[in-house]
Amino acid sequence: MFALSPESFVAAASVILLAVLGALFYAAFRRGWKRNGYFTIPAVILIVFGLYLAFQAFGSGITYAVVGTDIDAHPIAALTINGICEIGVMLVGTALVVRAQGQSFFSSFRLEGLRETPVSAYLLAIPIILMAQFAGEALSTLWERVWKFFPGIYAVLDKYETTSDKTVQGLVTAKGPIDFLLVLLFVAVVPALAEEALFRGFAQTNIERSGHWHARPFIALFVTSILFASIHVSVFKLPGLFTLALALGWMAYRTNNLFTGALGHAVNNGSIVIALYFSSGTAANDNSDLVGTGGLSGSEALGLFLGSAIALAILAYIFAGVTSKISARGNAEREVQFHIAGPPTTFRPELNEHSNTEA
Repeated sequence: MFALSPESFVAAASVILLAVLGALFYAAFRRGWKRNGYFTIPAVILIVFGLYLAFQAFGSGITYAVVGTDIDAHPIAALTINGICEIGVMLVGTALVVRAQGQSFFSSFRLEGLRETPVSAYLLAIPIILMAQFAGEALSTLWERVWKFFPGIYAVLDKYETTSDKTVQGLVTAKGPIDFLLVLLFVAVVPALAEEALFRGFAQTNIERSGHWHARPFIALFVTSILFASIHVSVFKLPGLFTLALALGWMAYRTNNLFTGALGHAVNNGSIVIALYFSSGTAANDNSDLVGTGGLSGSEALGLFLGSAIALAILAYIFAGVTSKISARGNAEREVQFHIAGPPTTFRPELNEHSNTEA
């Protein structure tokens, strides 16, 4: 085993990040930034990273200017600034990109299935996301145990994760009823709208509809989920975030309705806020809540994963059944064929007119 200093780890991570960004720019220039009127995978990743970095820069800069360095003393102010920047950059910024490229808001933000989505789909989104949360936490526990085989790297990651989680928990742990409502707004509601618009809306839609010959929903789901998990900059929570993103993206695909996943996203974040608020302050001294370790042993984590995965599979089967008749799900394939073969006289995606076949 070898020791690794924080400086060496940051340097290595920076080199890898620059290499990845360089490869993405090369792929975008070589293969094209757009296809079928939508951004290709390299372009989507670069745009998402750009918007997220802009959000972090604006949020950190304004917070420092207003609150200063002692963020823990003004958590609500910091959350408010963060929420406003999230709306301004990740939601409004994404909308400006969509408009600048002449894309339809209706299709880019996955609103085509809004009228067709049954109430039962919204209701099922809640237990689905909770089971995905349990499965993700179990995977994160097992994943963290793997890193312990590399003690030098683990020590650096553990220090970073612990510091980050304590900071986040300090911000999202409400001190009273009014604070609780504000924390719910800026931790559950605002991210559910802004992040879903960026990831399950813009990113997933553009990747899905920029295929060569056919729509590619499952490639879009996988890439967007990896991107969502990576953007949160947490190695230990990566499997959990990826699992949540898969559940959110799959529900958005099945319904072609952004608000289905947004509800699940809000429930996931809100459940963490509620748990911290009613924990009588004990969670503030234990970073395992956000990491997903929770003191579980390896066998307990494996059992939790298997149980929640089985429940998740059953719920997903039921969800697929209640959303089977949503014809807007086939709009992506129809639009790809529209660009390949030329516009059929009956196809107008903005009016959500469908053929008799379903993707």
